[in-house]
Amino acid sequence: MTAVQTQAGNRTAITTTLKTKPARPRPRVGLISLQVGIIVAFLAIWQIGASNGWISTFLFSSPAQIITILTQNASTGQLWTDIGVTGYEVLVGYAIGAVGGSVIGLLLWYSKFVADLSAPFITAIGSIPVLAVAPMMIIWFGTGELSKIVIVAFSCVIISLTNAYRGAQKVDGDILNLMRSFGGTKTQAFVKAIVPGAMPWVLAGLKLNVGFAIIGAVVGEFISSNAGVGHMIVTGSLSFSMSVVLAGVVVVMVMVLVFAFLIDTLERILFRWER
Repeated sequence: MTAVQTQAGNRTAITTTLKTKPARPRPRVGLISLQVGIIVAFLAIWQIGASNGWISTFLFSSPAQIITILTQNASTGQLWTDIGVTGYEVLVGYAIGAVGGSVIGLLLWYSKFVADLSAPFITAIGSIPVLAVAPMMIIWFGTGELSKIVIVAFSCVIISLTNAYRGAQKVDGDILNLMRSFGGTKTQAFVKAIVPGAMPWVLAGLKLNVGFAIIGAVVGEFISSNAGVGHMIVTGSLSFSMSVVLAGVVVVMVMVLVFAFLIDTLERILFRWER
């Protein structure tokens, strides 16, 4: 084979490679359909058992009763008020705790001495259960929304801080050494290497904190509130209405799924930018 033929073959192979599009991932329709089928089957068995007396509606309620409670509360506007109160507390507390904790965790990369000095204190604070501090927050910040926001922030800050700092530590040291060899400053290394490199860890922390944020808001509403999803659950438990309690639980689950979907959307946007 001559050199000309070899070059022509190489050009053909390169052209073919460039024209070949990456295969698109298969849609998850089958998986989603299976998940929906499991939920529908569970609800159907539950409703059939409650209708035939096999399952005590006083102890376990039924899907029909839960839907009735949600429909009634939605028609009166109380459901939307409760969701709005809890959602506001979660959003503000999450922004302060999860996002602020991620920023602090990344900034700890600047000083290993400060990071090592604060490590035992961070561990000690992270070991405190939210149920232990919630009554103190109510006393310190009042019975309004501010105390719930502080509880949500407290629930989120340590996980986000720890994940972000760990991600900053995992950035390839060769990249940092290369930037230093070209005269890059520490701030430039932080902006161009540390923040993008630690982003998967930061997003993992944000995902983990979705559930903790909503739990923190609901726990705060358990202790003292006049509105919110937690208040709805407490009201149902005091009146021994399992339908109201489970309706509140369903609302909490939906809120967690919505917030998790938003974080997943943010992750796709950032990873598209990274690619």
